[in-house]
Amino acid sequence: MAKEGEYIDDDDIFFVSPRDYDEQTDALRFDLDDLVDRYTSEFDLNTITIIGALQEKIEELANSGNIEFTMDEDFFN
Repeated sequence: MAKEGEYIDDDDIFFVSPRDYDEQTDALRFDLDDLVDRYTSEFDLNTITIIGALQEKIEELANSGNIEFTMDEDFFN
């Protein structure tokens, strides 16, 4: 902890959450990996069942209208 009047360098600050989009995406992937590992080790679920559950979630997310996409002018070129 810094004392009064002491300068704190940005490298000394610990950020609890991911800073940018890539770090947030990595955090999601790591959490998904941990979740799948946990369910395969603690429960009697097979790979097909987990894939089915994930596919249901994919469809739910795709249908939620939360997808934003802006095409560049040369998207189809």
